[in-house]
Amino acid sequence: MKDKQDGLSEKVEAAFQETAAAVVRRAKQTGTPVVVWENGQVKEIPSEDIEQPTSRQPAKTSAN
Repeated sequence: MKDKQDGLSEKVEAAFQETAAAVVRRAKQTGTPVVVWENGQVKEIPSEDIEQPTSRQPAKTSAN
């Protein structure tokens, strides 16, 4: 059972990473900010301040 959960967790993480990359890519294409929830507040991050994530890495901002 644990192996199935681990496999599912990996698939979910991969899906989140792919989605984050797509969001950053779209924001860069349209010149719009990426909106995130951080420290209990909505925050807009300009797309030019975000590096395009590579596979399996979270998006990084200039603040990281």
